[in-house]
Amino acid sequence: MVTRFHVTVDGVDLGGWARCSGLSVDFKPEVWYEGGNYQHPTYLPGQIEYPPITLQRAMNAQDTPRVQAWLSGKAQSWVNADSSGGGGTAQITLFDSKAQKVASWSLRNVYPSKWDGPELDARTLGVAIESLQLVHEGFL
Repeated sequence: MVTRFHVTVDGVDLGGWARCSGLSVDFKPEVWYEGGNYQHPTYLPGQIEYPPITLQRAMNAQDTPRVQAWLSGKAQSWVNADSSGGGGTAQITLFDSKAQKVASWSLRNVYPSKWDGPELDARTLGVAIESLQLVHEGFL
């Protein structure tokens, strides 16, 4: 699998990823109908929402252990209720086919919400895919 997205969280290199979904923002404007105005509704700012980011890639000996170590550290900090368990800052960088940076997004207050390992079946020749889901408070 070709990796075109590189991810770091608080300086921890989580490696390259082949797929990234969830880079989206929903402004959720509120509609207000003003009395006497029959031509159009008025829109007011609403709650801004960001969906979870989902990353996928083929597991590899270099990047997968770093993700596991980062997740283990987060789990330990949550279990021990220490101050290092807070949300971090993630950087997602998009590269083109010539490894040139195209765009990047900086996500605030990032937490891991889910990790999925591969389905293991010795009867198939499939690639072992891992998936990491991150929740965050935005990139704008």
